[in-house]
Parts: sequence; C-alpha cells; structure tokens
Amino acid sequence: MMNNVYRFLFILGFLSFGAVIIVGSAEVTFTDSVGETITLPHSVERVIGLNSDAAEAMVVLGSGDKVIGITESTLSDSALMSHLPNAVSVGNWQTPSVERILELKPDAVISYSSSKPKNADQLEAAGINLIYLDFYKFNTLEHDISAIGTMIGAEEKADEYISFMKKWEDEVTSRIGNISGEEMPTAYIEGYSEYSAQGKDSGIDILMNLAGGKNLAASLGEQWPKVTPEWVITENPSVIIKTASVKPDKTLEQVREDVLTRPGFESLNAIKEKNVYVLNGELIYGPRSPAGLMYLAKALHPEEFSDVNPDDVLKQYADNFVSGMEEGDYFAPLAF
Repeated sequence: MMNNVYRFLFILGFLSFGAVIIVGSAEVTFTDSVGETITLPHSVERVIGLNSDAAEAMVVLGSGDKVIGITESTLSDSALMSHLPNAVSVGNWQTPSVERILELKPDAVISYSSSKPKNADQLEAAGINLIYLDFYKFNTLEHDISAIGTMIGAEEKADEYISFMKKWEDEVTSRIGNISGEEMPTAYIEGYSEYSAQGKDSGIDILMNLAGGKNLAASLGEQWPKVTPEWVITENPSVIIKTASVKPDKTLEQVREDVLTRPGFESLNAIKEKNVYVLNGELIYGPRSPAGLMYLAKALHPEEFSDVNPDDVLKQYADNFVSGMEEGDYFAPLAF
C-alpha cells in the first residue's frame, strides 16, 4: 500500500513539474511598434511601463497586477494607480533608474518607440528587455494592443478591447460617410501651450481625419508647428479644438473661456459661433482615445451626432476595462 502511495505522489509531482515546464517554455512572438519581430521564451508576468499608456493598456487587459514599475508621471493619475497595486516608481520616464529596474527583475520594460529613454543603450547593456510599444496613436493602437495581448497571454481580452474600439470607429465613419470633403469643417487644433498647432500625423490629427474635419496646420510640414495669432486669424477656422491637461487650479471650462476671449479672435467664425472645444489630452492618446474620437466627431458634426452622448463611450470603457475612468474633467463645454 505504502509503495503505491509513493508511486502516486511521484507521478503527481512529475506531472505537475512537467506542466510548469510546458507553460514556462512556450515562446511568444509579436512585432513591436517599429516593426521588429520580438520573440520571448514565455509570456510576460512582470512588466515595467515607462509611460502611462502602456500601464493603462495592461489594466485594459486585466493584468494591472503584473505591472511592477511605473514612472513618476504615472503616479499622479490616481484613477489609474488604483488598478496598479504592485507598481512602484522607477524614476523619470526619460532617464529611468537602471538600478531600480534591475532590482525589480522585470520580464519586459515597455517604452515609446518615438520617445525612447535617453539611457536606452545603458538599459539594454544591463540586460534589460526593452520593448517598444506606443499605444498613443489611434491608427496603431489595434496593433499595439494585440501585441501586448500576445506578450502577456491575454489575447481574448485584447480582442474584446479591439472590438470596442472598432465599434465606435465604425459608428463615426458610418455617420459621416455621405459628407463631402468640401463640407467638412476647418479646424485649428492647439496643443497644451498657446499657438502650438498640431500638424500632420500628430495624435489628434489622426483622430481629426477619422472624425471628418480639416486640420488647417496639416499643410505646414511639421508635426507640431508653432504658429502666430495672425496665422490663425488669416486661416479663420470654423472650429477650434484645444488640448489641455487637467490642473487643480483650472477647469477645462476656464481654459475654453480663455480661448473665447483671446484678443483679436473676435472676428473668427469659430468664436462667433462659439465652436470652441477643449479636450482632455487623456482622450487623444492611449486606450481612452475611442471616446476622444466620439467627442471630436460630435464637435465637428453636431447634427449627425445629435442623438449620441460621448460620455457613454467612457462609461462603456469603464464598465468593461478600467473602472473609474468615466469620472473626470474630460471635455468643455459641459453642455454638449
């Protein structure tokens, strides 16, 4: 009898050990945001995100507990941090601490491809697995979500998010499909600082094209051209879109009022018609951008979207992916 028990325990232990080996040795392969093929020996369990979009993407895929490190800028997002119970700071996103990252023993460190850490060479020389996934432009978001889903073994949740994203993109394109190019409103899109226009292929320019608007700065030959008040007045946009970050001492409504009352702007069509809108930057880049697309579409084409409340997109996002994200100062005017 005793021999049979030992034999059973031995076989059980062998099978259990074998299962671990099989799971742990399954390679995962995907392409990063610059098109490089990445092959890892197994799905990733410990992740450091050098930008908040990567950290939020992990939460979207139900894996916020796998994020062990974030940068100082992510710490200020209390709603996101509530989903990152194991994350500690690794310093500034531009020059994260190599020593701190090594201490955390990550399987992967995710960074923007277009804004690589200044010490990227040092990180890679230390044997840190630096992977470039952006998550901040709408036209590459599907790829990046799919890639990280493969990387962490959350393909099903990645597919669910991509379906959510496509649902709202299709809603926009179907409603503006019959609007000709000549009928599309012209827009001056301003970044966080005054007269920092958003040019061709910037994050909001991509959303603007999908939402059916003409970005007046797209022809200036730069992604973030600096313009003058005179240029804006000469172009006379029918809509002004201002990007802003939420600050404790200033609401988005107050930012909008500042734009409405700028000296010399009283002659602009956008000012006369009060077609001035302020959009929280969190809705332009990253996983929340499907909501940003819907806000822009309604601002540009209010009649076509009169029955749509963009807040519903945020609500669906919060219900299905990142709870609490429906709360916040996202858009002005409030009566929209």
